[in-house]
Amino acid sequence: MRIETLLSKFAIKGINYDPLSGGGKALLSAEEQLAVVGLCWHESPVGWLLLFVEGLRDVHALKQLQIATRGETLRLMEDWRGVYPEKALTALCATAIAEATQQNGQVCPECDGSAIVVDKNRNRCKCQCCKAGRIVWTQETRFAYFAQVLPATYSRFKRYNVVLSQLVFWLVENRAVSVMAMEEQVERETIESKFVI
Repeated sequence: MRIETLLSKFAIKGINYDPLSGGGKALLSAEEQLAVVGLCWHESPVGWLLLFVEGLRDVHALKQLQIATRGETLRLMEDWRGVYPEKALTALCATAIAEATQQNGQVCPECDGSAIVVDKNRNRCKCQCCKAGRIVWTQETRFAYFAQVLPATYSRFKRYNVVLSQLVFWLVENRAVSVMAMEEQVERETIESKFVI
């Protein structure tokens, strides 16, 4: 199951590969794996949605995350002075989600993440556009991502960037709460399993 991919990030093993156990017997059934997520879900639903988007590329979670992020954007822009188009909300949400799910930066489009390019003489060279195959998030890369949805001037983007920074912080904070809740749950289960054996 795809949920197993996500849970493996937190050292929850759904399948036991120990040769002495008689093969790939499940330590946790699919229902138990979902129950582990369910136990921690209430801690931060937004953080879990972010993890599902980041780790599993889950389209349904992305739609729910966009709705939640849009709500937070509207809350942050409650006291906004002046007008803004509907596309500004979409651009803010898309950029914040992209940065929160790719915290190490976007995959470089010139080298496809390899950090090496081939020149016209077929010599392998270090990619000049990125660091280790990733384009790190800066003011300029945020603006470039934002402008894909809402083409705006850089001076106008700087006004939106205040909200964008708060959104990214909110998403990353929710993600951290989810991860901590999961790690605590795993620790509890490990301790309980020692007493059962």
